[in-house]
Amino acid sequence: MSDYSRNIPVPGFDAAGLRRQLPQKLSDPVPVNESLAAYLACYGFTKLAARAEYSLACLELAGVDLVVQQFAQPDASAGTALLVHGYTDHAGLTRPLVEWLFERGWSVVIYDLPGHGLSAGEPHDVDDFFRYTDQLTALVRQLRAGLSQPLTLIGHSTGGAIITTLLLRETAFSAADLARPILLAPLVRPTHWRSIRFKYRWLRRWLKRVKRFYKSNSHDPEFLRFVQQVDPLQHPWLSVRWVGAMLTWIDWIEQQRPGDWRPLVIQGSEDDTVEWRHNLAVLARLFPHGEQRVIDEARHNLVNEAPYWREQVFQQIEALLASET
Repeated sequence: MSDYSRNIPVPGFDAAGLRRQLPQKLSDPVPVNESLAAYLACYGFTKLAARAEYSLACLELAGVDLVVQQFAQPDASAGTALLVHGYTDHAGLTRPLVEWLFERGWSVVIYDLPGHGLSAGEPHDVDDFFRYTDQLTALVRQLRAGLSQPLTLIGHSTGGAIITTLLLRETAFSAADLARPILLAPLVRPTHWRSIRFKYRWLRRWLKRVKRFYKSNSHDPEFLRFVQQVDPLQHPWLSVRWVGAMLTWIDWIEQQRPGDWRPLVIQGSEDDTVEWRHNLAVLARLFPHGEQRVIDEARHNLVNEAPYWREQVFQQIEALLASET
């Protein structure tokens, strides 16, 4: 049975209302209210939050109010994993990986990108891709001293692009600050990239948003049903401005010089969301000391794949984390 067959729908869930009730520091007490309980139940976090030293807050990061959650080990921790979700997803959908990491002794930090999940911002919108990395950089700087070490970054899709940008652009962090990062089906180019660029050039003056069409990006039918029919934090539109920001970022990333970081890149061979063969070639050039693993027949959403493929992904993550502790 899929994990998502047990999740509880929450009609009329008010993300903005919950955000307004949150403290501004992760060290402050967690608010006890029906809205938070509904959120935890909807995304399957209720039991985990009770077991962990759970905290959440609305933090101002690079000028935007973003909601951050922490599931800290009550005793000794193997380290901390900071997860960065993909475009149109949100932190609530990272639960399979959060639970898996916690069971193996890791503390976990998750947060919602602007315009996603519980965070502030226009839905699915950003005017500059580099703002994402500014926010992640601010979050790492703000939390790093209080987190169990080592600290590793794990990003899916756009989350992987955000981490890749941090690795190539930020000189403030070194291998002493961050363990080897993990990139899951990372974005460099999306599929139909040339068509997207052509349409953007013609339509950007007349359209601010376009209707979203859901892809079958997982073999788990219950996950697909949940996202398309149940999840109260999904939005039916995509921002045209976001597309422009992505295209500008693609031009930047593909011109960068190689770096010394050694990320582990995990990619599914049945991914029709990103141009994964091209992307792996770009990432191999940017990170010549990194590693790449291709999971046969896995689709794009590796965190929420059906168990057969997800277990293979998590095994690769486990092997890397074991080498870091």
